[in-house]
Amino acid sequence: MQGEEVSIEELASNLATYKDQLHQVRELLVDDPGNSEYVDMERELKEESKCCSNKQHQLTSNGTYGGVLCVVMASLLYLYHLISDVIALTEELLATAKQNDISGSDIGTSGRASPSLPHSKMDSESMLDHQGKFPIGTKVQAVWSEDGEWYEATIEAYSPNGYFVSYDGWGNKEEVDPDNVRPIQEGVVNTLAEAERVAEATKQAIKRKIALAASMDFQSRSLPAKLRIEPDDPEDVKVAKRKKIHAFKSKVRMEQLEVTQNKRQNAWQQFQTTKGKTKKIGFFSGRKRESIFKSPEDPQGKSLTATISVRYHTTP
Repeated sequence: MQGEEVSIEELASNLATYKDQLHQVRELLVDDPGNSEYVDMERELKEESKCCSNKQHQLTSNGTYGGVLCVVMASLLYLYHLISDVIALTEELLATAKQNDISGSDIGTSGRASPSLPHSKMDSESMLDHQGKFPIGTKVQAVWSEDGEWYEATIEAYSPNGYFVSYDGWGNKEEVDPDNVRPIQEGVVNTLAEAERVAEATKQAIKRKIALAASMDFQSRSLPAKLRIEPDDPEDVKVAKRKKIHAFKSKVRMEQLEVTQNKRQNAWQQFQTTKGKTKKIGFFSGRKRESIFKSPEDPQGKSLTATISVRYHTTP
């Protein structure tokens, strides 16, 4: 019974591995449908997935604990993906709703000096504390509540709690506490420029990683000793080892495929980098070729004419 439970767990793990590998191979076939190696890999993975699925259905129909466990695991996996999709959709809806609220507040504040409250409801004493510090229209730096970073902004109006600011270059507007507003400081790093710098550094790091992976040749791995089938192994152990051997070979093929992809991608990047840098001389190159019959110029700037004397000899 213990051996059956172990084989069931391996069955579920192999099924998930086969499906993942099948998905990757199908994506490769979209780019290269004529590759016979990819076609063979797809066929083998389909057969293995079908075999695992049939075994799973067989265990379920027999009413064994392992079959029930496989069904429960599959259900939990489906539920996990479903919950992940719901969470992602909820976050997207919340972000959209928040953006709509900000847009609505922008519409309500247009054409008025005080965008949120009528002047009669404002506490004049609290506003006087910070009104004189930054007049309306002043360019400042303000903290954005979403990430706590400083951005350049413009004072648009006063509020009892601080200022209404508009973030330059972003279009976002919100109410900011007076402690989160400061004059523009010289030498402060531009957030957008810093983000571009980080993105470029990340891009170069990825290129270096691809180049490093492409420089490494694929090294085939031998079958581990624990997976070798011995003559005295029981039949159920032999079946389990065969499945593990097949999974091991599939993993080795995928690693070899990844190395090949890295080499191709690195070659394409090198081609894109070096393309157009070579200067050629000739037609339409922007540089005129000089004639081989051009006469040299003397120090006075006059052209010297080269003459060729030809003598004809006649026989008496």
